[in-house]
Amino acid sequence: MKYIITKLNNKTAKLVKGGYRIVFLIIMLFVIALYGCADDVKVIGGVALDKDTVWSGSYLVEGDVYVPPGITLTIMPGTMIKFKRIDETNDKNMFGHDSPYYPQAEIIVRGKLIAQGTRKKPIVFTSAERDAGPADWGAINLLGSKGNVIEYVKVLCAYNGVHAHGSTAVISHSEFMKNGVAISFKKEFEYPEVPWFGEEAELYITHNLIHKNKGGIGFRKAGATISYNEIRENKFFGIWPKEDSVGIISYNDIQENKKNIFLYQVKGMTIQFNNIYDPKDYNIAVAEEQDTDINVANNWWGTVNIEKIEETVFDKMDDEEVGRIIYEPFLKSKVKGAGL
Repeated sequence: MKYIITKLNNKTAKLVKGGYRIVFLIIMLFVIALYGCADDVKVIGGVALDKDTVWSGSYLVEGDVYVPPGITLTIMPGTMIKFKRIDETNDKNMFGHDSPYYPQAEIIVRGKLIAQGTRKKPIVFTSAERDAGPADWGAINLLGSKGNVIEYVKVLCAYNGVHAHGSTAVISHSEFMKNGVAISFKKEFEYPEVPWFGEEAELYITHNLIHKNKGGIGFRKAGATISYNEIRENKFFGIWPKEDSVGIISYNDIQENKKNIFLYQVKGMTIQFNNIYDPKDYNIAVAEEQDTDINVANNWWGTVNIEKIEETVFDKMDDEEVGRIIYEPFLKSKVKGAGL
């Protein structure tokens, strides 16, 4: 009898041991499927590219990556790029941490960036941190860089998703979420010592989802074509043009931002055929320095009731020292085809 019991106990022990092995293997297979093999993650940071470079697979960026003039960085569909959280004391900050650079890890492009994902295989730029949040990394930072293409990408948890001084880029079919500001750009006029001083900035921004950032799209003294985007639920503003910017804002769906559109010393923007509605604060507002009138006729404001429209407009009617927002004639129904 003792022999039989011992034999049964041994058999049970083997089954239990085998069961643990099976559970362990299942867990490991799940982890590999979810995150990929750790050996496949390429670690990079504090480096300047010395030739045209192609990225594919998975990257952990732990410092600045610099793309010098004459060099192109091409990023393939499905590439995952995660940024480690660093600060200004990190020795992989290649150019310091004063504007236009960031104390966080960033991709600094003086040459060219071609980041073209696909609908099924987007490129992802995001934080590597478990408690990920806005400003975990710096930006896709375009400095005096021309001909950049950013298409079918997801940009998450940056200080500025795309930041461009004196650069040109097409940004399309992409998603920006949980960033400080999704997209910011300007003509370089503040730093005469930089090689791109005086260079114009011009961005073509179309068919993007820009939501749940602190700010949506901000630009200064720049050219902008902003069309067919969905811009919603950004904490402070949807679109913020500033200072002699020129271009067109049309066929966008702009809703549920604190200020859907905010204007600062703007003269040359055409803003028409947008759906602009359900703001947290104002549909459209002018800053104190906006002392000229702005024509924003031919938009839909979520209602045909003039009193209700006026409630969501901040202009000369509220502060006699600023310009007037001319929103009439306004559209009587929602613009079909606007947004994504």
